[in-house]
Amino acid sequence: MKRGTLVYDPQTRKVGEFQARLGPYALLRPVGGGREWEADPARIRAATPEERLSAGVRAANERSTGRRVFRYVPYSIVQDASAQPEYEARCVSGDDEDCGARSGPCTHPTEVEEWQRRHTQETRHTRYRRSFADYAVLERQQ
Repeated sequence: MKRGTLVYDPQTRKVGEFQARLGPYALLRPVGGGREWEADPARIRAATPEERLSAGVRAANERSTGRRVFRYVPYSIVQDASAQPEYEARCVSGDDEDCGARSGPCTHPTEVEEWQRRHTQETRHTRYRRSFADYAVLERQQ
């Protein structure tokens, strides 16, 4: 089979572009790009004109909506150890509207808790929205 030929895989019910033989499998890629999959070469067949048209329209629609399909690469998301996380609280107490007082960014949650304690003593407000922010990096898995 020639590379780029559109074939139908009945196991996944998808049309794909034939890429190559890989051991006992046929390697197929979705029309328009994306993650390849392995199919049984004895079960795949040439795609009908309707199947080719449908796959082409689906790929065009995905491109027009801004959706992009990337080849799968394994990554782990980990906290960036070179950047300090930030903790913050905002007072959401109030009769008609939120107080809105903020602790400002803090480097440790106990600093935020201390700010909340002081603000409650001064205002008797007891409801806060707390936030945590950090930086993350994606590390490629080997």
